[in-house]
Amino acid sequence: MQKNAVKNSVKASLKDGVAAAGMSGFADPYAIPFAMALGASAIGVGLLRSLPALFSSIFQLFNERLVQRLGSCKKAMLLAVGIQAASLFAAAGAVFLPAASAYPALLAALVAYTVAGNMAIPPWAVLMGEYIPPSKRGNFFGYRFQVLGLSFLAASFIASRILGFAGPGALWGFACVFAAAGVFRVISYSLLTIMYEPRTHFHMPRGGGISFLASFDFRKGRVPALFFSVLMLLFSTYLAAPYFSVYALKDLGCDYPHFMVLVTIGPLMTYLFMKRWGQAADAYGSVKILRAAFLLIPTIPLFWSLSRNFYYLAAVEFYAGIVWGAYLIGMSNFIYETIPAHSRAGYNAFFNFTNGIAQFAGALIGGWLYVKLPALGGSSFVSLLLFSSFLRALAVIPLFMLVLEVRKVKVAGPVQLLLFVSRFRPLIR
Repeated sequence: MQKNAVKNSVKASLKDGVAAAGMSGFADPYAIPFAMALGASAIGVGLLRSLPALFSSIFQLFNERLVQRLGSCKKAMLLAVGIQAASLFAAAGAVFLPAASAYPALLAALVAYTVAGNMAIPPWAVLMGEYIPPSKRGNFFGYRFQVLGLSFLAASFIASRILGFAGPGALWGFACVFAAAGVFRVISYSLLTIMYEPRTHFHMPRGGGISFLASFDFRKGRVPALFFSVLMLLFSTYLAAPYFSVYALKDLGCDYPHFMVLVTIGPLMTYLFMKRWGQAADAYGSVKILRAAFLLIPTIPLFWSLSRNFYYLAAVEFYAGIVWGAYLIGMSNFIYETIPAHSRAGYNAFFNFTNGIAQFAGALIGGWLYVKLPALGGSSFVSLLLFSSFLRALAVIPLFMLVLEVRKVKVAGPVQLLLFVSRFRPLIR
């Protein structure tokens, strides 16, 4: 009975992933264009990226306590997903409000959307950790991300066609797109109700609040040094990332179809290469994958600063998606490898807290730098990209010095790892 329940849960998680990716494809790439259509300034864009991250990071500190209070990871996850669906319908409704109230309403809705979405991740991750054997996690999550990538791309393309049909700045197009995202999340909610939760509750958190921080251990390569590197990396990334949409739509003059290509080709490549990165992480270790990601991520903004050509930038995004895939699968596997089941909700919450603080601080400071830095190549965004690249490179130092593998893995140099991920070298068990 339990075996069938787990099998059905895994199938439901794949279908939920398709629906969740559809939601993200409709909502995430077009949140900033929506705000700009409502009259948001560069500072308004910064608030749209920073405030949701701030509130999300604060709420993450209570994630473990929420799971304990409800007595169930599944209940906590469903509550968060339900709120996220409602927030998308509220965002769509912002177009019907008076001009002075529309942007604040959208901002409030997207704060709820981000908070709820991030609150759902730790309990979901705990349940998934119980379904998938350790030796197969990289391969499974990699495959799941591939499925998500295709769904995300399809949804983003449809959303771009809706907005293109509506015309530049037509608010009814954004209302349709965000309402559709809400429908996808409702479908996702119904699929998540199928997921099985072990009655033994051995996976449930045993501490309270952020008590799991006491278990951080440098000697075993556990998370303090890694999370410090993550904080540095994501802070420097979010200095520039929120203003990419402004740069693409205003400075580069992209229409929605071209904008859609630039904002979706990276996530698509991330998803498509996840399975290969996952297989590499299973064989060669998550830390080796993370080191590769941390070395390559600083080159992304550097490449972006070199040209305004659309096809060149699309190629850079292609490369960026592959590199960020290594980061995501490496982080996911590292937590599963090093953290016992009852502590994973807390560790995942703290990881999301780190992400939120970095995004809040980065977006806020990046907005200030955007108007203060001198223009290079006709845009101050290029200066921001170069500054971001420099700071990202510094994040490599604590990772390489202090973060170690916690299990026996195969030895592989950079060239060997590259050949494997690019499929020129098979995985030898």
